[in-house]
Amino acid sequence: MGMRNVETGNVKMKEAEEKRAENNSTQIKIRKKTQGIFQKAKKGSLTIETACLMPLLLLVLMGILYLSFFVHNRAWLTAAAYESALSGSMEGIRKDGQVYETARIRSEELANTGFFGAENLSTQTNVGKKVQVTYDLDTVSGYGGLSWHLRTEGTAKLIDPVKHIRKIRSAAAILKGAGE
Repeated sequence: MGMRNVETGNVKMKEAEEKRAENNSTQIKIRKKTQGIFQKAKKGSLTIETACLMPLLLLVLMGILYLSFFVHNRAWLTAAAYESALSGSMEGIRKDGQVYETARIRSEELANTGFFGAENLSTQTNVGKKVQVTYDLDTVSGYGGLSWHLRTEGTAKLIDPVKHIRKIRSAAAILKGAGE
């Protein structure tokens, strides 16, 4: 009888191992199916996340572009205003110098170069002891009517370029002599 018990035990063990193997293969099949479902769900979630983030990304990108045009226009107009004032101030040393006309003409020449996203550009020139050129500009309405007003000024004293250069040269000579 001892032998039968051992055989019966061996058979039961084999049956148990077969059931485990069957269960394992079934579990593996279920895992593969569920992994496939989860992978498809992950791919779909990436599409949804991209669809939600893309408008925000484009809004930020367009905002940076809009701001870049504003900064470009401001830098250009500031340089143009100063250049116009300087060309008018150097005209003041001539006997028949047309300070106002020279500054006004130069400011209009520089204003006609064209700007990105700009409208209603106007220039104003004032002459006294100093020549002052002012530009006013509105940006094109962007997001929901957002529009900025830009005002830049350039000022230069009426100067005699020859005297100015002589002063600079004499100051350089003094500094050179002090350095020796």
